Amino acid sequence: MIYVIAIGAFQALAAVALLSSSKLRSKADYLLILLLCCIATHLAIKFCIFSFVNDPEVRTQMNTFIGFCYGPLLYLYARQRRDTAFIPASRWYVFLPFIFGAVGYLTVICVLLWSAGAGHAVLYYYNESTTWTMMLLGFLFPGLSFRIAKSLPDMPQEKKLINYISYLLGMISIISIGFKTTQSLHLLHSSYNIVCRDIVYSLLLLICLVIIRYKYVGIIGSQPAKADARPITAEIAPFRKMLLSIEEQKQVLQLLEAHLHKTKIYTDTELNLDKLAQGTGISKYHISETLNSYAGKSFYQYINEWRIRRAMEQIRFMNEKALPVNVLTLAYDCGFKAKSSFNQYFKKITGLTPTEYIKSLVTPGVTVHE
Repeated sequence: MIYVIAIGAFQALAAVALLSSSKLRSKADYLLILLLCCIATHLAIKFCIFSFVNDPEVRTQMNTFIGFCYGPLLYLYARQRRDTAFIPASRWYVFLPFIFGAVGYLTVICVLLWSAGAGHAVLYYYNESTTWTMMLLGFLFPGLSFRIAKSLPDMPQEKKLINYISYLLGMISIISIGFKTTQSLHLLHSSYNIVCRDIVYSLLLLICLVIIRYKYVGIIGSQPAKADARPITAEIAPFRKMLLSIEEQKQVLQLLEAHLHKTKIYTDTELNLDKLAQGTGISKYHISETLNSYAGKSFYQYINEWRIRRAMEQIRFMNEKALPVNVLTLAYDCGFKAKSSFNQYFKKITGLTPTEYIKSLVTPGVTVHE
């Protein structure tokens, strides 16, 4: 088992590194990165337990509360992929089982350090309650995520990713219920917990591989084809004057619009012309000429308009939900490095400051935090 745990933890960390390095990651992808970090932490804790803890009951029975995060993080990821204005923090309560599980876990550790006998008794009740709760939530959140995936517009890769992770989390619950039920009926000895955990850790490893497959390999593999499919996007030598036709400029702008809408790359505070060109497969000279000549805008003016549109969408969403609006957090989320530049562009584009725009909305109960 310890080899499965070590491989799984390493794979999770590798997936975190690969996904973090992707220049096309969206805000929603940070939820996947957090999911991978949770898997790595879960397996690292188990590695330490099996390597350094001699108590057989702790080694074979003690659940790790981090498992309560998997379903909620997948659910929040699916929600944000469906609605870019969705704020995951507005559904903080989905992590209540995780919080209660963490309190129970630390309680068991404290009691075990005080008295092994009393600790084993507390461990039994902790393990029973968390096991059944995890199994039930292991069906609830993957089911909700699977349902949301059906409504994702024009995102076949995202649908597959969410569906596969939902299947794997569901399989973990099914397998756990099978082992738990047979043990309750005294058909299997408690020593078979090791077999169940081996299977579960292997499925967690598969989740890491699925995320790499659809969020990293898929992106890297798709870029060359994008460049080859459109002759106007070929790279040219520097300082060569570009003379695109109006129709070609229109096509470039359509490709930019589609890419920005799909990837939300404009929320990257470090976005520049080179990064956008690399992400789209379009020559940066073609992008620059199209924006200056066809759209009549500079690169940063164009990107900041996308950022302000996103900010307005999020403000309207939070207003509808009667949620407080923090202007500084909103600025960072939309890709601005400072609140001052956010306020400047917001007023330039909308004619109002962010605070004035929020106050102009009629739904009562919304507060503004500067």
